Amino acid sequence: MMLHDPATTRRRTIVTSVSGDVTAPLGGAPPAPQPGGRLRPLLRGLQLPAWSAAQMAVQMGVALLSARWLGPGDRGDLVLATTVATLVLLVSSLGAGQASHVVLAEPGRWWTWPRYLGLAGLLTVPHVVLSATLGIAVLLRLSTGDTTIVVPFLVYSATALSVHLLREGLHGLGWHRTTMAIDVTAASMQLLLIAGLHAAGALSPGTALYAGAVCYAGAITAQVLVGRIADAASRTRPRAGLAEWWGEAKAFLMMSRAALVAVLGTSFVVIGDRLVLATLGSPEEVGIYAAASSLAQISWVAPVALAPMLTRRTAASGTFDAWRQMYLRVLGLTAVLAVGVAIAGWFVIPFLLGDTFTPARDVLPVLCLAAVPYASYHVDSAACAGLRDLRTGALGALVGCIALVPTTAVGYLVLDTVGIGCGVVLAYVVMAAVARARLTRHGETLPATPSPVEAS
Repeated sequence: MMLHDPATTRRRTIVTSVSGDVTAPLGGAPPAPQPGGRLRPLLRGLQLPAWSAAQMAVQMGVALLSARWLGPGDRGDLVLATTVATLVLLVSSLGAGQASHVVLAEPGRWWTWPRYLGLAGLLTVPHVVLSATLGIAVLLRLSTGDTTIVVPFLVYSATALSVHLLREGLHGLGWHRTTMAIDVTAASMQLLLIAGLHAAGALSPGTALYAGAVCYAGAITAQVLVGRIADAASRTRPRAGLAEWWGEAKAFLMMSRAALVAVLGTSFVVIGDRLVLATLGSPEEVGIYAAASSLAQISWVAPVALAPMLTRRTAASGTFDAWRQMYLRVLGLTAVLAVGVAIAGWFVIPFLLGDTFTPARDVLPVLCLAAVPYASYHVDSAACAGLRDLRTGALGALVGCIALVPTTAVGYLVLDTVGIGCGVVLAYVVMAAVARARLTRHGETLPATPSPVEAS
């Protein structure tokens, strides 16, 4: 695995590519031509989307093969378990993961990797308690009620929080490619473990959750080690006293409250359609719908891959320069992928999953369409977060949650699972409109960025 130590960026920068960590200062002589001409910046700009595509491809393999091997009923239980675990971890994280994109990227920061690890460990304790109480109660209510899934759910949920917090922290340090490489490796190992369990005749929702927890444990180990290598600042800082650390932790969590609403709301909008379907329909319908949803999420490669880097660059520069260069490219790539997935999925679903999952073909194009407004919201809110405006993402997600429940519920009563997809599209459009309105207000108050000629 190649480790890349990103260069420190200055407050005023010109962004030269959509994924590199090195930027050019405004003043001074223009940079000398680099060997490779235009090809090297182009390839560099494709690295993060490529890693994200690889991760989603492996995760899609896990989703599709587990669906085929488990069947709609057991697959529905597995989807509900991972969905509930995700919602619980986002509540327990208190938005610290999203806030780390800012506090670990700002010049002169107090937070170092060891100090952030301490905060992650502290948040794990209430998370386990919440998973063992509310999480289990919700899971047993929505699933088939099989109690054998309880212990695997707790193990999976406990490791999921640490993976989430450390992943986002590494993005805050600027190690985007390495972070995604860890995720791809963990997802690949999960695919191999699930295939082995199936070959041994031992695959069930519970054993699949255990496999996920084992892979998460490996990812946590790698994340801790990479973070220590990445954060050079931590090597020269003295150990913080308990009182000092606690004071900074409280300030961190006070700032992250808006991020909590943002990430929790965004995640509910992304996976809440399955909860609505589980309430109104059956676990079998959830399993079929989740197969289409997993395929549609391939369209999210660009916004998912580039949003953390966009937040970091905006925090470092204090301008929307990175957003201006990135927005249309991200939406264009998302639209192309959405069309490709919608067409390919029509043939892939019955071929890979069998006739039982054929109804998933009807809702897939609708969910692919939803990827475009979702990308717009994701990019706009990421840019605002770089200016410490975490409320944009929070407000958009909150409005999206309010819109999602009635639109998907009514949609299901009218058009079954296709109606659920239509409700998702409407919720994402509302979220995108809110984020764009707030970003436009920021653009009106930011000072104009001088051109290289003016700066010289």
